[in-house]
Amino acid sequence: MEITQEGVRSVLKKVRYPGFTRDIVSFGIVKDVKVEGGRVSVSLVLPKPDHKLETEIGESVRSALLETPGVSGVDIQIGAREPKSAPGHGPAKAETPSKLPAIKHYIAVASGKGGVGKSTVAVNLAVAMAMKRKGVGLMDADIWGPSLPIMLGVKDRPHATEQNRIIPLEKYGMKLMSIGFLISEDETVIWRGPMVHGAIKQFIEDVEWTDTDYLVIDLPPGTGDAQLSLVQTAPLSGGLIVTTPQDVALIDVRRGVQMFRKLNVPIIGIVENMSYLEAPGGENIDIFGRGGGRRMAEKFEVPFLGEIPIDPEIRKGGDSGVPVVISKPESTAARAFTELADIVLRSVENT
Repeated sequence: MEITQEGVRSVLKKVRYPGFTRDIVSFGIVKDVKVEGGRVSVSLVLPKPDHKLETEIGESVRSALLETPGVSGVDIQIGAREPKSAPGHGPAKAETPSKLPAIKHYIAVASGKGGVGKSTVAVNLAVAMAMKRKGVGLMDADIWGPSLPIMLGVKDRPHATEQNRIIPLEKYGMKLMSIGFLISEDETVIWRGPMVHGAIKQFIEDVEWTDTDYLVIDLPPGTGDAQLSLVQTAPLSGGLIVTTPQDVALIDVRRGVQMFRKLNVPIIGIVENMSYLEAPGGENIDIFGRGGGRRMAEKFEVPFLGEIPIDPEIRKGGDSGVPVVISKPESTAARAFTELADIVLRSVENT
């Protein structure tokens, strides 16, 4: 059987990038393929230096090719884009293109699964940070399920400058960007990986984030295209993982931790949302159990950032567009978000 470059690339399309559903060809790390008789040479370039990742991908590529009829030998060269340093960022965590805005701290809010209140945490965290610092922005990277417009009560649409740059909307002292600002409520976004990557890249590079020092980014749940696209575009200062106490949610924390570690993103810590219900008499009711987030933080040796209680005011705030940190600032929930903001600010400012 004759081996061709096209045939080799077809085989490599079955090799997935570790921790993600997408293959290494669609991620663009396969730079060159040569075929000489039955011997195949492949050149790979990873987003950043990572010896463990190089080994894992190299072994997967080698195994896939050697199992292909007609292939008698495989040569693999693996390199990585050189990290660049940007003022105020310390060691770069991603390739830094010239269009990257002068944002000091990129902060990702992630979860291993949906339904844990990740967006609620991201919104209240950003608002609490904006009450303590100037220059806070909030970017909704959940392309498929944008919730920022509803949770902040924003119905306007962004305008563009003469240079075709997007002017972000503003509320509660923050600059805001979301795909939800660009489509109607009745529209559904059905995009594949390259389109998602393009949208996230545009939201960072083509938005006027002038004077923004802290950009909180609400990631979609899980580990997939959007997460890798973000890391390839912006030098993340750190990421925090949102979970709930029950075991089925805590299993997914592992995915979030592994994702950040594979991508060399510092983990700020784990926050347990919907941790307990504060009853009128002062008793705390553990509806979903309690302490699971702390146990997972200890298991993975990352900081535990605190517990966010179940509070109807949080839900009301999300539906009305007035987050609980503003509507009920003295509530236990609001104080928990405020303390979380303090921890996150200390973490990114001291690195």
